[in-house]
Amino acid sequence: MRFSERIAGHARHYVWNRTTLSALLIVSPAIVSSIATFALSNSLDRRIARFTDERDTLTRDLAGLDGQVKTFETLQLGRGALLLVLNGSQADMQHKYLLDRLFRQNAKQAVRRMAAIVHPQDWQSRMASYDALVDQDYSDAGTVQTIQAIESAMVIGAGARLTALQLRHNIVTGRIGKIESLKAQITAVLASLTSALTIVIFFVTTNRGKPEPPPAAATPGKANGPPP
Repeated sequence: MRFSERIAGHARHYVWNRTTLSALLIVSPAIVSSIATFALSNSLDRRIARFTDERDTLTRDLAGLDGQVKTFETLQLGRGALLLVLNGSQADMQHKYLLDRLFRQNAKQAVRRMAAIVHPQDWQSRMASYDALVDQDYSDAGTVQTIQAIESAMVIGAGARLTALQLRHNIVTGRIGKIESLKAQITAVLASLTSALTIVIFFVTTNRGKPEPPPAAATPGKANGPPP
């Protein structure tokens, strides 16, 4: 007998026998379930990763824009408070305009950052007129009103942008939660089906081919009747 034939015979006897095939049949639900769970998890995890990246970006934009709005409003309140003090002390108008310009110079950076977040495509062109007005040595009420109108419009735009970002953030967070819940539910269902199929296959496999017990022999006394 050739060596290869001997190896094939040993393989059929010790490896590819009925016991091995029965064991493979029993574990087949677990194998299929593992493959399906892996493929499904990868698909869902990729979706979760995309939404997570978007949520992180939204969170960063929300924090940045909200911080700039608060900084600007704080400077505006400080400017208003000092102007009230100057009005009460009947200070010279030139000092009032100088104070107004000083505060607006400090707030200009916050306004620029708000514009960059709200209007990322053309924020520099939008800020050109504002920068020109704030950087000049103004001393008239018309310039102050124009600057104030630009700042008010920017704050209103930032508020609308914050609302839109928060709404999108809530939607994305909800989608991530739904996908994670769906993943957990599908995994649990697959695990339950795997257990059920494994039990059924084990029962069928272990009870297949068992010889039926022989019929019980008839009792001689009952078969022949009572003795005479």
